[in-house]
Amino acid sequence: MTKSITDLTSDAQIKALSDFIDFYLDKFRNEGLDLIAQADTTGHIADINAWLMANQSFNKEELKSGLLSERGENLIALLKTINAPFNDNGLPVTPWNEWFKADLDTIPQGR
Repeated sequence: MTKSITDLTSDAQIKALSDFIDFYLDKFRNEGLDLIAQADTTGHIADINAWLMANQSFNKEELKSGLLSERGENLIALLKTINAPFNDNGLPVTPWNEWFKADLDTIPQGR
């Protein structure tokens, strides 16, 4: 049985958020977040990205820690918005990079 981010235990939720932050930071720095932004209609990505821009001198561990403490609610809301399913341990049912590629393949290309 899969669970929503809000149905996880505290430890599993921290694991889920930590893994998602790794994925998010990679997309933020490299490929962009357009795919995720399409699902976010309430500004969570804008809040997360504003915090990242304000703290761009931080190293990866400082960013992860800060995002958990300062933008955890935004991350949880974003994970609920994209309807990400997790197992009991907080691992995504589909690894983030696979999820990203699968969703990317469903977007119409061209003009």
